[in-house]
Amino acid sequence: MSWNIVQDAIDAIQNWFKGVLADGIVGSLQSTSNTLNSTFNTSNQGVMTSLLSDTPDKFTGSTDPNATPIWSGIETITNNAIVPIALFILIIVLVYELIQMVVSGNNFRDFDTSIFFKWSVKAVCGILLVSNVFYIVTNVFGFGSTAVTSGLTSLFPDGQSFLNSATISGSLRSNLVNLGIGDLVVLLILSFLIAIVTFIVLGAIIIVLASRMIEVFMYLSISPIPMATMMNRDWGEIGKNWLRNILALAFQGFFIVVALTIFKVLLGNVITQMSNIGSNAAAINGSMAMMLGYIVALIFTVFRSSNISKSVFSAH
Repeated sequence: MSWNIVQDAIDAIQNWFKGVLADGIVGSLQSTSNTLNSTFNTSNQGVMTSLLSDTPDKFTGSTDPNATPIWSGIETITNNAIVPIALFILIIVLVYELIQMVVSGNNFRDFDTSIFFKWSVKAVCGILLVSNVFYIVTNVFGFGSTAVTSGLTSLFPDGQSFLNSATISGSLRSNLVNLGIGDLVVLLILSFLIAIVTFIVLGAIIIVLASRMIEVFMYLSISPIPMATMMNRDWGEIGKNWLRNILALAFQGFFIVVALTIFKVLLGNVITQMSNIGSNAAAINGSMAMMLGYIVALIFTVFRSSNISKSVFSAH
């Protein structure tokens, strides 16, 4: 009789401890989901959302609405230091273009006065490009910003979480409590690793996006010079390549959102798989390891997003 009481007490303690371990695993996965959801949800307007979707003229790198935009400082430097040089280059390009247009007519034998009208149009277009380059870049980034915002809204419709919390706390927990204590300890360690690597992913995304914005301002600071070359066939490749790089930077954030969308679906499938395989410790361990692998793959994809975007727009 006394032995049965002791055994019942031991079983109760084991069940309680398994419940604690299962709750720890579930809590870790839900915490990971909540972290990703709060980081990328557009309604929160956090630093990550700002890095992904803000155009250069609005970017401050801070959530403080009174923070000074970096744009104003870059614009002042460019207007004072680069615009005079760009205008001088534009004059050289236009003179070179005029000479080419004049001599191209069979060495003056087929002289056409309409070339002066064509040259005047090119001169006006060149001046407009140089003087309005900041507005052009802002609108180019506006397309990328719209794509990113729409992508994030689609990723989290109506406040939907990154992972299905009901599945995690329901059927998955029921499967976990039927496992042995040793298996639960291993799964708890894996869930902690997933949470830690998720923070590493967020850090990697911040590094990539912050570097992207710094690179954007580098391109902006010199922007009048490549724009000054656009009106000539020989020199125009400088400006075209610069514009391709701007497009690549504008849409790099969108490619990161695409990677997050793929990542969300993969993790959701793993969670569903874990909830349907019953109390199979080996299968659940394999699923957790798969989840960890997907998160590591996301880190590499985020770091490759710049190369992917440049490849799409043929920028170099």
